[in-house]
Amino acid sequence: MSLHWDESLVLGIDEIDSQHRSICEHFEKLSEAAQQGTQKELIEELASFLFEYAQVHFATEDRIMLEYKYPKIEAQRSEHGEFTRDAKEFMKRIEKDGATREIAIEVTGKLFRWIYNHIRNHDREMVAYVKECMALRSKYEN
Repeated sequence: MSLHWDESLVLGIDEIDSQHRSICEHFEKLSEAAQQGTQKELIEELASFLFEYAQVHFATEDRIMLEYKYPKIEAQRSEHGEFTRDAKEFMKRIEKDGATREIAIEVTGKLFRWIYNHIRNHDREMVAYVKECMALRSKYEN
């Protein structure tokens, strides 16, 4: 499974785009490790990254959504909660069963769907709303 950062994933808010780029890069590493099935340390490192990513990235998006009073904030929070639960479960399974190829393949599939569905659709919609609010704010401040 391959996923490379490209213009279709750029949303136009640098802080969010930088974090999304990071998860795509980590996805590529996880996908490679899952295919090869030989890099248990890398899989463990990526499990930790996903959990940390969820904490930092979702706090960033939450702060922005609150600032601009995004009307679909609860839907976003729900999806973020699901991702966070999945990341925790991934870490627990690794602690219990070890960093197996099967777990890595499963997580790779979930992460792939997350990037394509959530970032390309839900985050894009949220960022469009925020950018519109920013433009209006700028217009009325000048």
